[in-house]
Amino acid sequence: MSVEKIVAVQRAAKKVGYQLNVQAQSLRSSKNLGIAFILPDINAEQYYQLYRSLYQVYQPSLSEPIDLYLTNNLPERELNILQMLRAKSYQTIITVSSLSNSKPYYEMLKLSEENILFAYRQPVGAKYYYTLDYETAGEDIAIKALEQKPNHIGVFCDPLEYTNSARFAQSIRETCTKLSPQTQLSIFPAHVSEFNSLAFDFFRKYPPDLFIAQDTEKTRALTQAAWFGSTQSCPPVLQLSDNLPALFDGITNYQMDYGRLGTVLASHIREPKKLDKSCILKNFGFPSRQLPTYSHENPATLNILILPSPSTDALKKLLPNFYRQTGIKVNLAVHPYDEVFDILSHLNLHPYYDLLRIDMACFPWFAEKILLPLDSISPELPLLLDNFSGKIQQHFSIVNDIAWAIPFDASMQLLFYRRDLFEDTAIKRMFYEKTGKELTLPESFKQFDEVASFFSNLHQSEDRQRPMGTAVTLGSSGLIATEYLLRYYSLGGRIVTENHPEQLDASIAAKALEQYLQHIDIAMNLTGEWWNDAVKHFEQGNLAMLIMYSNLFNEIALTAASSTVGYTTVPGKISQLGGGSLGMSRYSKKKKQVEQFFHWLYSDDVARQLVLLGGNCAWSGICHDQNVLKLYPWFNLLNEKELTAIRESQGYKGRPFNLRQAEIIIGQGVTNAVNGIMDVTQAIEYINMRIRNETGY
Repeated sequence: MSVEKIVAVQRAAKKVGYQLNVQAQSLRSSKNLGIAFILPDINAEQYYQLYRSLYQVYQPSLSEPIDLYLTNNLPERELNILQMLRAKSYQTIITVSSLSNSKPYYEMLKLSEENILFAYRQPVGAKYYYTLDYETAGEDIAIKALEQKPNHIGVFCDPLEYTNSARFAQSIRETCTKLSPQTQLSIFPAHVSEFNSLAFDFFRKYPPDLFIAQDTEKTRALTQAAWFGSTQSCPPVLQLSDNLPALFDGITNYQMDYGRLGTVLASHIREPKKLDKSCILKNFGFPSRQLPTYSHENPATLNILILPSPSTDALKKLLPNFYRQTGIKVNLAVHPYDEVFDILSHLNLHPYYDLLRIDMACFPWFAEKILLPLDSISPELPLLLDNFSGKIQQHFSIVNDIAWAIPFDASMQLLFYRRDLFEDTAIKRMFYEKTGKELTLPESFKQFDEVASFFSNLHQSEDRQRPMGTAVTLGSSGLIATEYLLRYYSLGGRIVTENHPEQLDASIAAKALEQYLQHIDIAMNLTGEWWNDAVKHFEQGNLAMLIMYSNLFNEIALTAASSTVGYTTVPGKISQLGGGSLGMSRYSKKKKQVEQFFHWLYSDDVARQLVLLGGNCAWSGICHDQNVLKLYPWFNLLNEKELTAIRESQGYKGRPFNLRQAEIIIGQGVTNAVNGIMDVTQAIEYINMRIRNETGY
């Protein structure tokens, strides 16, 4: 239909309260759409996290719903649900089944085997089955329990007819029998409808010295039963839970990655041939390092040179915790990007700084000049790098095979977009009428500029559905260079090449510059010296798309605008890395305090809180944390093995190269072309001449 008809129909539908009938739509298209999700209940942690992560990854639209059906663990109700589903058209059925046999699913639903997925519980005959490793969980948690030398252990679990519960309980029993046969073991399986009352039975006569609970609901029942039904406090509880550690005395989490199970199921739906029929996912287990505590001997003050960022703001909120544990006060000296670079360049004039946040663009240039190697501070500090991917270590920590710093707020460029605009029927039709093409996410800069131009031509002030296409920030040479270089890299250009001095490839650079100059004419031009204004405009709905470093977008995820934010790889697929590292100044004498700070900041709990508060950290221990991914779905991209992001901060074979200075030169040359002072060819010649003369030792 034409745009006018689409708008008229939408207006009329809204007026009469019409709701799209997805089932009728699927019948018309002769396609099965969406997912039917059958769960025992939605309150239990493991089921809620499963549903939430699947929903988040799958990102359903109106044509691809996720419909939730609850059985309350009643087989008869589950069979009634299956009977009802026979008349509906779903692409996939996901179930945590209460049935003992899977036959009704295959006979009643008439779907292919790969479209019926069983989670956690495996009824007889179930073909495609996905769960977590409950056997290992049982063994690990039993070993942990026996370390406390209890005489009596109580196990509170789901009914043993469910596969995961049976494996969990059996593993606990076998481990206790093997390691401590004299320890009494009481296993109480319970249906959800009875575990609150059954918990009181533990406290009759001789309650256990320690409890093992299969989930947090059972822990809650135990603590309540102890409070109301016992004269003594509840004994310690070891519980299976998600990947947030317990912060309450007496409760210890064995971390199960419930949300990860949802992402695996989503992957199967998208590419069913790539995954095995059955999959048992690894658990997080007990934290490898508990939150450290230190004596308050030799308290001191640490001074940190840092630039303003969401990670700096988050760190500031957490510093009282560090002071409470160590007695060490931390002063954050927050300076703009250019001032930080100037201070680092003349650090001998600023010997009062103990820790330095160094941007990764100039980290290799400064590392050997102004930092102490990590192993000279403490032999244990380089071990912290094991929690980062090899690529992150190479760009943020290692220079000439020596570890100098630890990644602080590593990030990468992504294309963020308004999902509501790209799914709007009228806008999609307008784009088709304008270009003859379907409105899709741009995979090249040619497509990106075409989409940006389309939105900018539609732009109407104060109308969120008619924003500008995108924005460029022109107030800083370094920022201009970053935005320009993304186009240069997408065309195959590089600054660092084998057996050549660092410089731009003239022909590729000229083409990228011509593209950039044309792009400025269709984008919102901002004059700030940082990207804050661009991010704010996106948050306010004034932009349809924005290419931005992911760490600067974390704050948007904490606002109401988060519901409309989509993300994808940058046009050309080659992103630039950003962010910086923390290293110890060679002029500081406070090695012990710096070591304490690093161990505190890079503990699982503190790193997780830093991210949840809007900061950024490529710490592998939280890259699949579902509470983090719910806020920032893009968070774990930095840890992907196929990561294609680059930043040419080191010369060929490690020869000295000042990328920060090169970016300033590139930005100034591009600005000369923007202002008409030079043509494209002159600007590239100017850039290359200065890079050759000014960026080496």
